[in-house]
Amino acid sequence: MPHALIVEDDPNSLSGLSAILAADGFSVDTAATLADARAALGRFIPDVVLVDLNLPDGGGLELLPHLPAQPPGGALPVIVMTGNATVESAIEGLRHGIWDYLLKPVNIPRLRSLLARIPRPYELTEEVRTLRENLRLLGRFGPMLGRSSAIQHVYDAIEQLAPTESAILVHGEPGTGKEVAARTLHQLSRRRKGPFVVCDARSLAAEAASGRPLASILFGHERGAFNGAEQREPGLVDQASGGTLFIDELTELPRQQQEALLRALDSQTFMRVGGSSEVGTDFRLIAATRAVPRDAVQQGMLHEDLWLRLDAASLQLPPLREREEDAALLAAACVDELNLDAHTRGLTGITRLVAPSFVRECLAYDWPGNVRELHERVKRAWHASGDVLETLQAEEGSGASSRDANGGRVQVTVGTPLADVEEMLIRATLDAVGGTRHRAASLLGISPKTLYNKLQRMRLN
Repeated sequence: MPHALIVEDDPNSLSGLSAILAADGFSVDTAATLADARAALGRFIPDVVLVDLNLPDGGGLELLPHLPAQPPGGALPVIVMTGNATVESAIEGLRHGIWDYLLKPVNIPRLRSLLARIPRPYELTEEVRTLRENLRLLGRFGPMLGRSSAIQHVYDAIEQLAPTESAILVHGEPGTGKEVAARTLHQLSRRRKGPFVVCDARSLAAEAASGRPLASILFGHERGAFNGAEQREPGLVDQASGGTLFIDELTELPRQQQEALLRALDSQTFMRVGGSSEVGTDFRLIAATRAVPRDAVQQGMLHEDLWLRLDAASLQLPPLREREEDAALLAAACVDELNLDAHTRGLTGITRLVAPSFVRECLAYDWPGNVRELHERVKRAWHASGDVLETLQAEEGSGASSRDANGGRVQVTVGTPLADVEEMLIRATLDAVGGTRHRAASLLGISPKTLYNKLQRMRLN
């Protein structure tokens, strides 16, 4: 039976919480002060600690240094309760490594949802831990792949962050694998059996143009809330209940919606469009951005309070050029997947091998588009090659000896104005990727917004 320690000086709250935990299968020990709690920790190691932020002899966070550093089953979950929440207190708690943060009066369904994810004794065995360590040495970490020291640091951070309930900001250059990292965090969390809901903030504007407000897309709406709202519709927050909501390119979310998201995180409730009552939340937020977060705040693209909330648990992904020999490992894995897919489709005679020259090219190239570019180039080379992949250059019979990532080439005469050269390069890159602006921007090393602005100037000229 899992054991809980409740540190609460209000007798009524203490009695109610004890009854809830006992009904959910926990044995319970209680303390009304920090001194009593320290004494209790000297007698046993609990499986979860619920602690009030304000106690007669000090703050609840003062108990954290007295918790066991290596309890059985991993990091000890700590749930902080308070009736006077502020952004600052929430951030302070998250920086101290607490598991979650509950407002008083405690939302009982929310508490029970958290308790359901508390690991029972011996749930995480030494055998599982050893298996994970072996897989890391082989370059596998959930859906992530890589053996470099740079990516190993990312694995370390994910192992620390995944078991918590804190909101997380993942940032890095385009194509570094932010969604894959978010999925890994979800799969290694106690919410792994719940949904993983993906929201690309860049696509929300197009969806909102169809008549559904952005607030409705995020938080849902009641029947009759606006023209066309014929019935209640859940939002992304509803869909992520019990699991994780991943918002890609958070800086593309309008400021009003960023503020609403911050309120939902702080109060653990939200209001549907057209609704008259607050609805409790049970989702974990993982957000991603290609922008440097501090710069995005200064430019007004990211709400400062939301950034502070997320920055308490942030994860930076390294570009592929800083990941030593991972490019060769990723390319080989991509070739294996393409071979397997060919066999699945009945093409049993197709098994392409990788030549040393192909590996050397992978290691020598700078990969401005990172892992995403690597996957796309390897796929083109695989389809254009014979039994052995000799080169990344997908010639496809054109006879060109020097090609860029998309099989195209731009010839420039000495003396051509720089503005004309830029326009030629932009047009050639867009042609090569079939007009996909985000892909073109990635290859050109600029943001989609910058590319859009350049295209607008080109049209005016």
